Amino acid sequence: MAKPQICSISTATASQVRLRDPPPPEPLADDDLLTEILIRLPTLADLGRACAVCPAFHRVITSHSFLRRFRALHPPALLGILSDTFIPAQPPHPSAAVARAFADADVADFWCSFIPSPDRWRHRDFRDGRALLSAVPEGSTMGPGGYNPRALARDFAVCDPVHRRYLLLPAIPDDLAALAHQQDIAWFEPFLAPSVEDEGGTSFRVLGPVSNHGGHLHLLFGRWRMACF
Repeated sequence: MAKPQICSISTATASQVRLRDPPPPEPLADDDLLTEILIRLPTLADLGRACAVCPAFHRVITSHSFLRRFRALHPPALLGILSDTFIPAQPPHPSAAVARAFADADVADFWCSFIPSPDRWRHRDFRDGRALLSAVPEGSTMGPGGYNPRALARDFAVCDPVHRRYLLLPAIPDDLAALAHQQDIAWFEPFLAPSVEDEGGTSFRVLGPVSNHGGHLHLLFGRWRMACF
């Protein structure tokens, strides 16, 4: 008959195991720690390269909360000047390399030729990667910029030249247009303004200052409304 085996457990060793501090989390397993590291990357190019490193980096970088923080810490860089053509930033400007890529017509359509009936629209402003276009009013004569600054344009579109998307805004209502007194307008210059209520930069406002003999009126898109100054 086999002799029974006697096993003993060291209580001291078990106690030491229970009291030992847990190991610190690995950086790749802690999204909060990883976020604080990646948010300090200086440029979008660095962020793009980091995003391709591994699934953990990609998950953190593409989250809405991370992108909101990154945009707040790193305002959009100047890529160039939009005139008769797109003039990209030149070295030694830090955006020169990215700007050269946007000069390619296959990358960005700054003239928004993707919008239906493109000949009907005229550029009025460009801000934060968006273009504001107004439709030529019926019976309006063209000025040097392709539109008459005294004509009250009522139809607008906001375009994304990179992703080739557009949004047609509701037309300015008849009652508000009547308040502007078309025959007295000295100039009408609509422009894009950032939304103060949106930290992520995903919304916008359209302002339309109207100057006439009676003073200044401002049309504000949201639901179009008039403000006197």
